[in-house]
Amino acid sequence: MEVIDAGSSTTAPAVRAPALDDDGGRGLWLVDLLAEEWGFQDDETGGSVWFQLTGRH
Repeated sequence: MEVIDAGSSTTAPAVRAPALDDDGGRGLWLVDLLAEEWGFQDDETGGSVWFQLTGRH
């Protein structure tokens, strides 16, 4: 799977642990928690994060 983000970030995606009262910031944290493997690719649209899920639930 792949997720595209047209955000304005100029740095590589990084996992961070959000505070309980944060309104956002959980996307990559969840991907890292659930995915077997993930990475990113930068391009002119802002970049994308790809991830591979296993069959576990």
